[in-house]
Amino acid sequence: MSDETDDDPGLGALLQRVIRWLDQFQQRHSFVGFCYAVIKKYGDDSGGRQAALITYYGFLSIFPILLLAVVAVTNILAGDPELRSRVINSIVPAELRATVESAVTSLPTGGLPLAVGVVGLFLSGTGVVFSTQDALNQLAAFPFRRRFGWFPRYVRSLTMLVVLLVSVLLIGALTVVSAELPDVSQAPRIASAAGILGVCFAMLVAAPKLLIAGRKPFGAVWPGAATGAICVTAILLVLGPLLTRFVTRSGPVYGSFATIVGLFALLYLVTQALVYSAEVAVVRHARLWPRALDITRPTAADERALTRLARIELRTPPQRITVSFDADPG
Repeated sequence: MSDETDDDPGLGALLQRVIRWLDQFQQRHSFVGFCYAVIKKYGDDSGGRQAALITYYGFLSIFPILLLAVVAVTNILAGDPELRSRVINSIVPAELRATVESAVTSLPTGGLPLAVGVVGLFLSGTGVVFSTQDALNQLAAFPFRRRFGWFPRYVRSLTMLVVLLVSVLLIGALTVVSAELPDVSQAPRIASAAGILGVCFAMLVAAPKLLIAGRKPFGAVWPGAATGAICVTAILLVLGPLLTRFVTRSGPVYGSFATIVGLFALLYLVTQALVYSAEVAVVRHARLWPRALDITRPTAADERALTRLARIELRTPPQRITVSFDADPG
């Protein structure tokens, strides 16, 4: 018993020395310190919960968005059935084509009924935009009292949904165009990847400008947009084909549930990548690194990050929140 007691202080001291060494190392090396600060802020903002909410509402919104995209393509390319079919096949996953085509044929063909149906689809697809807006405001530490009211929130969310829809159509069109390139040195695949990368970058630059109030200079948002575009492009190009293979192999066991599982997994990976990318932009713009491993010895970046986190709860104009830190944490 006494031996165990004697060993404990030595083990604790060794652990403290290791933590102190790691802390000093990551604070001395900017890249390591920056990566740790992004991970730390992701935890402060409950990034996993934000990504899960976006995934959930994204799954509910994906069907209306695909229907809107197919309706737009059907009307724009009404005179070219072959091209229309190729663009639709590049937009809609193979597992959902039969369902989407059946739903499109049941929509009104024109006039007021079609307009009402399109408006209904737009409103059904706003869930993913609303959840993304809440997540971006949380990550940017934007106080509740400065966020958009009901009407501007809806207008900007619908505008963002249009941007998302146009992005989907552009990706589909670029995929079809790149497939026509000569198959030399993987030219079609490279062109498709470049097109997806460019469209994703533009969309991710537009998202914070539309969904967060206040001034968002390009220099503040481009690092997150670039990181997110690279991650999303890689996920779509690498894991997209794997999704089809997963659904095909799992179909005999899970049936149609395999498609749901595959889509959820793909959406969750995409939203995780986007949340981390947004954290990259915030940490860089607000200089929120290096953060301390030892929470009893906060750095200046820790104090800035925790102060921003507390001030999110400002809800009314008379409300004030003051954050202070002990000079001697011990």
